[in-house]
Amino acid sequence: MFRIAICDDMQPQATELAKMLTSLAGEIPMECEIETFRSFKLLQKALSENSYQLLFLETRLSGISGIDFARRLRVVDEEIDIVFCSSESESALAAYTVFPVGYLTKPVDGKKLRDVFRHVADKYRQKPSIVLRGIDGGERSICVDDILYIEVFGAELDVHCKKGVVVCSGTLVEASDLLSSSDFYRSHRSFIVNMRYVSGIERYQFRMVNGDRVAVAKNRYAEVKAAFHAFTGAKRSKRVGKEPGNAPT
Repeated sequence: MFRIAICDDMQPQATELAKMLTSLAGEIPMECEIETFRSFKLLQKALSENSYQLLFLETRLSGISGIDFARRLRVVDEEIDIVFCSSESESALAAYTVFPVGYLTKPVDGKKLRDVFRHVADKYRQKPSIVLRGIDGGERSICVDDILYIEVFGAELDVHCKKGVVVCSGTLVEASDLLSSSDFYRSHRSFIVNMRYVSGIERYQFRMVNGDRVAVAKNRYAEVKAAFHAFTGAKRSKRVGKEPGNAPT
């Protein structure tokens, strides 16, 4: 399910934008769920409980900066797509410091909205998934980007995702073979961790962005720590390359 959140205290405008997005989703076609929120506080609560792929944010609501809200969100979620949809154009340059996929001024131009939506929707549909055996004998398809870490208990795999745990059957070796991305790392005989969602490392465990702790093998702690710092260093370099003024010449 492709989920969109619109944060705007002008309800008629939010409703109209939701209608336009529903129509665009029908053109693809793609199953889409759209919710509207009147404040960043309400949106923040929803983000802690649900997974969204696309956010439409005003640049300022009730004196609160939407750009600052997006900046805080980027600390825990670098992947979510953000579009600023604002009554003002003056904040466009500042908005691009949090890497949105678009900046639209109101009233929203239908063609520009279509271009942004198609870009995000196409990217979402191309995201890789893995298929694991369900404990009921069926198959479970899981988006790779949603996986925080995988834990094994005997023949059971607990796939910890952004918004819950998917219980499957199999081995970590089987799961690891499906996860070709360099983001995933075997930190312990019982765990595979997605480095993108690690907030820090301390003695013999990773701290995950959702507050969970994932074990690190004691006899490999130095190796795992070095791998984590190498990964975060590479990630910082990539982000610096995105900063305004750092484009290749």
